[in-house]
Amino acid sequence: MANARQDDGAAILRALVAISRRGLADARSDETPLSVTEQSIVMAIAEQPGIRSIDIARMFRLNRSTVSRQLGALIDLGIVREASSDAGRGRPLELTPEGDAAYRGTLDTLQRIIDTHLASWTDAEVARFAHDLRRFDRAAEDRDGAPRP
Repeated sequence: MANARQDDGAAILRALVAISRRGLADARSDETPLSVTEQSIVMAIAEQPGIRSIDIARMFRLNRSTVSRQLGALIDLGIVREASSDAGRGRPLELTPEGDAAYRGTLDTLQRIIDTHLASWTDAEVARFAHDLRRFDRAAEDRDGAPRP
């Protein structure tokens, strides 16, 4: 029984990684050819305006220099900017209008992909899958206390 659970857990891991990478790769566009990491950072900023680079590094368990390098590229592309703030260390980040458009375009593409994959599923199957994914995400968030992007 334990081996079946381990096998199922490994299958879930492989599927989540493949779905995430494939979906984000499919969402790349000619206008904003962002890497998977850059798209993830843009999504984090869009969902949490004012987030700081240190928070992004913690969220994704990345080295601060990696996040800094990625943010530099996003700032150069005109997708992200530092917001003015009188607060202490670290500058809050926000999307530019171009960044917001890129974010919304990515979400639209990802939603079309999901909708296509779920087209043959019943409403009950989709509802159960959504329920189970939310439960899984809450358990992961509760475990380490880090909010999910």
